[in-house]
Amino acid sequence: MVSPKALIKRLFGSESSQALEEEQTQDARIGQLKREFADHPTKGLTPAKLYQILEAAEQGDLKAQSELFDDMEEKDSQIGADLGKRRQLAAELEWQIVPPDNATAVEKRATEQAIEVFSALEVEDLILDLGTGIGHGWANLELSWQRDGAMRYIEQPTHRPHSWFRLHTDDQNCITLRDMSATGAELWPLGWVQHRHRAKSGYVARMGLHRMLAWPYLFQNYALGDLAQLLEIYGLPARIGKYPKNATEREKATLLRAVVTLGQNAAGIIPEGMAIDFTEAAGKGSSADIYKTMMDWCERAKAKAILGGTLTSGTGEGTNTNALGNVHERGQTSLIRSDVRQYAGSIRKSILWPMAALNFGIEKAGRAPRFFLDTGETEDLERLSKSLPTFVDMGAKIPSWWFHEKSGIPKAQEGEEVLMPKAAPNPFGALRLPASKPPLAALRQAPTQPGQPSYYRDATLEQLDDQAQPIVDAWVNQVQQLVEQAESFEQLQEMIATAFDDLDESELASVMAIAFEAADLAGRATVDEETGNAD
Repeated sequence: MVSPKALIKRLFGSESSQALEEEQTQDARIGQLKREFADHPTKGLTPAKLYQILEAAEQGDLKAQSELFDDMEEKDSQIGADLGKRRQLAAELEWQIVPPDNATAVEKRATEQAIEVFSALEVEDLILDLGTGIGHGWANLELSWQRDGAMRYIEQPTHRPHSWFRLHTDDQNCITLRDMSATGAELWPLGWVQHRHRAKSGYVARMGLHRMLAWPYLFQNYALGDLAQLLEIYGLPARIGKYPKNATEREKATLLRAVVTLGQNAAGIIPEGMAIDFTEAAGKGSSADIYKTMMDWCERAKAKAILGGTLTSGTGEGTNTNALGNVHERGQTSLIRSDVRQYAGSIRKSILWPMAALNFGIEKAGRAPRFFLDTGETEDLERLSKSLPTFVDMGAKIPSWWFHEKSGIPKAQEGEEVLMPKAAPNPFGALRLPASKPPLAALRQAPTQPGQPSYYRDATLEQLDDQAQPIVDAWVNQVQQLVEQAESFEQLQEMIATAFDDLDESELASVMAIAFEAADLAGRATVDEETGNAD
């Protein structure tokens, strides 16, 4: 039996036990991160500065790029709204935790404990925090472990700012915590949810969606700034001051101040002999349209990158059809499905498996409980109920898990109360054979022959009933069973023909022979009585 400490060390490394006792960011070498203020690199952002920030990130310094990405979400309403929608659509989905396939009793108990732990968490906040990885390409949430007797469990994971981290100088895919060293401190096993979100391929510094949005953000800021300058004087005519040839420098300065004052306060004075002309600016409308065209292009580019289309973000043109809008919505839905699968993978790997290993000794991540977010993408139940039986009758081998996934109906676990199907009515339910009468019942009702004592007939019939009735009853019961089993009249006909094809009539023939012989003797006895030869 492997001890819990040895199992933890073997599965998660030597520093994993330290993460169970304290948070890594409480270390004095890391404490300075909590006192940092953002540099807001978007202030005075230029193409040259943006290039330097992106290049530094590729060399391991993620701080400026992370702060740039945070500023972009905060200052750009389009980026903030579209990314917020994508994260919120995933966070509002219903979650569930299920055991692995063919789960053992231990794996089922691990699942029950995981459900109990997650029921006490703010799962929606957890998904929103993981969703920050869409823009950055990754997100790190610090875990806080607690103990309930022998059981280990986590409290609400804490999202740590992306600017607290850097890349290891020797490995561009290894994220470390910034400290006083050149490479950074390696993240403790069991201490973090290390989520890598592949919005695009590449190594860590280039995986984030914000890398694609940085340039449209910059171009739009330039266009917006130029448009703001244009609007600052939009509607105000150009002011031209005229001074006489012999005007002194002092008089020229006085005229200039008057021209500027007219632009700000619409009032001013000038010396006599000088004049100010107001002229209409040429091409004002066309200049504004140029800036607006650039801004519209940037808005559409950002919407396509984040949501996969423009019609679900309010940036589409008014001529788009409803059908095209549905296409864009399906594209957005596929992105959400991809997001939730990536969230579920990180939660299982960094939370569910460690809890299952610590508390129940489950060593393989593939046997840990599974986390799901229900996207609600199911087939129409009415259409599924009509088409599925057809394919099954054709011989299609359709697994039951596929039906549960497409229908959205959860698979019942062992011991759960389930709905039972209504008993299908037998097409021959109304066809019931009447209770069989004694084979010679009709003879009992027949009148006796003139002069024949009734006791002769009664004795003969009773003897025949006793011997023939079991044989007839067996036939009747066999026919009744065939009626209950048959699903159609044609099938019943075939079943009866098959069952009675080699019917054994010898027993009934013997009984009838005895009956005829008895009847003959009874007749002779009657004759003897009538002729007086009874002796």
